[in-house]
Amino acid sequence: MLKNLKTAAAALLAAVLGAAPALAGAQAAYPNRPITWVVPYAAGGATDIAVRLIARRLSEELGQQVVVNNKPGAGTMIGAQYVARAPADGYTLLTAVVANLVTGPLLATTPIGYDPLKDLEPVTLISANPLMLVAAKKSDIRSFADVIRRAKEKPGQMAIASYGHGTPSHLAIELLKSSAGIDVIHVPYNGSAPAMVDVMGGRVPLMMDILPSHLKTMESGDVVGLALGQKMRSPLAPQVPTFLESGLAGFEATTWFGVAAPAGTPREIVDRLNLAMRRTLADGPLQQALLVQGMTPQPTSPQEFGAMIRTDHAKWGAVIKSANITAK
Repeated sequence: MLKNLKTAAAALLAAVLGAAPALAGAQAAYPNRPITWVVPYAAGGATDIAVRLIARRLSEELGQQVVVNNKPGAGTMIGAQYVARAPADGYTLLTAVVANLVTGPLLATTPIGYDPLKDLEPVTLISANPLMLVAAKKSDIRSFADVIRRAKEKPGQMAIASYGHGTPSHLAIELLKSSAGIDVIHVPYNGSAPAMVDVMGGRVPLMMDILPSHLKTMESGDVVGLALGQKMRSPLAPQVPTFLESGLAGFEATTWFGVAAPAGTPREIVDRLNLAMRRTLADGPLQQALLVQGMTPQPTSPQEFGAMIRTDHAKWGAVIKSANITAK
């Protein structure tokens, strides 16, 4: 009996050792077939356009076609669920955004089918954009100091528009309220465009929105950029100070998108994808094309992107709990 067990164990060990070179070889050959890159939005939006631009250059870098597959729904969580359940082989990737890795899961009241911190493997950040507080030209607000002064003079009367309930712009407004110790009215809209119509029309004096959405409105003079939610000023709008410069220490609020793979994807494949994305995003013409979309390439290591996701998960989770924000 003991002899048979030893024989079986030796055979199993030989099989495992024999399979190891084959597995390593398969990973070394990655990729050897087309890769699917899931976009959790309908075709034609800013993120979709950016992913398609990147995918073309990435295909050249990897030597295999990178196929964009749009899977919108459930506030970007349908696409994330699809990728989380895909084989962990590097051939199905996710456009990871704040909505499907942070805010959506935090606000969900029913099971979403995946754990954003456990079921997805960060590959790299692609770009991040700060939230920005803007004032209507028709208001006479010209600085962040004006906002604070008026909010404290008339608590609960000043309105700030967001592009939707539970969105990063809404959460940034709640963070602003608690950080600055002010009481303002949050006015949610169904998207940035209708909110901008009312802001530019002077019906709402302020809006919290992502920077790229207001590059043209600031240039035309329809709105005034008051403060940016990042540590440094943006080269896209160098005239707009940060919240820190404006006297609100520690206030940061950004949206971002990057790439994630199913959890369990071999480290060698994650590193291969990360290197390919870094080389892709270093391409001059691609950088210019992304800048036209208001996106500055900011690739990171997988570890850095993972740390960003965990930090935002904890930060916005605390805001959601403190402000008692629930899903609608």
